[in-house]
Amino acid sequence: MFRTTTLALLFLSSSNVAFAADVDEPLVGWGAYHEPVVEIASGGVTGYVEGSYANSVDDVDADAWELRGAINVDAGSGMNLQVDLGYARVGIEDLDIDKFDGGLHGYYRDELYAAGAFFGASRFDAGLSEDIKDYMGGIEGAFFQDTWTVVGAAGYGQTDLGGLDGDHYMGALGARWYATDNVRFDVDGTLDRITDGGDDLDVRTMKLTANYRPEQIPVTLFAGYRYTDVDLADTLSGDSNIIFGGLRFSYGTGSLKEEERRGPMWSNRSVSF
Repeated sequence: MFRTTTLALLFLSSSNVAFAADVDEPLVGWGAYHEPVVEIASGGVTGYVEGSYANSVDDVDADAWELRGAINVDAGSGMNLQVDLGYARVGIEDLDIDKFDGGLHGYYRDELYAAGAFFGASRFDAGLSEDIKDYMGGIEGAFFQDTWTVVGAAGYGQTDLGGLDGDHYMGALGARWYATDNVRFDVDGTLDRITDGGDDLDVRTMKLTANYRPEQIPVTLFAGYRYTDVDLADTLSGDSNIIFGGLRFSYGTGSLKEEERRGPMWSNRSVSF
């Protein structure tokens, strides 16, 4: 039964969009422990709204649209609260899938690092007898330097595969490099494992993203490539190649680097199929 219910997840893993623009964060210089490059203001509300499109470059006819928004509240003294919501419409051959997700993040952030906890939930409506649901909580952190940053997360949750519950383990690691305050290149890797105590479903992803924000307007353009590898108990496997792009409108910040240092910095990590 576990093998049968994972077929829907295999569809999702072959076509889902990887939206990198909302996962990243601030950078502060190698020698900036006492002299940060950009001073982070205390207090205030920042956020973004973005739209994205992704298309498979494999033989399968698959694409996806996503609309996402997030808001970050800086409560002062380094304490922050972020809320994010997203909707995606995925088409694979003649199958249409609606994805809904949301996340809540509470964390501390200063010029050198950010650390906190999160809870996220996702629901996939693929026209099956029951929706696929995923719930996850965990920890996340980032380390900031002048021209680069490292972000990571680990979590545990439950996935409901058409009435069958599975344990969901997640680990993620990413790196960002700034060419300028408004040009950034990202690399991200994620491993998701869903197990029912017998068979394991492993989903491995690698994503490359380029981001550019013009100085005159608060809009970031981003595009990239995502590779996904799926393995079910060494009996069923496959991979996919996806290109994606989109734009994000931000408010409350003046550059791409400041956007990441003062704005929403985390993505919803409840599921990454």
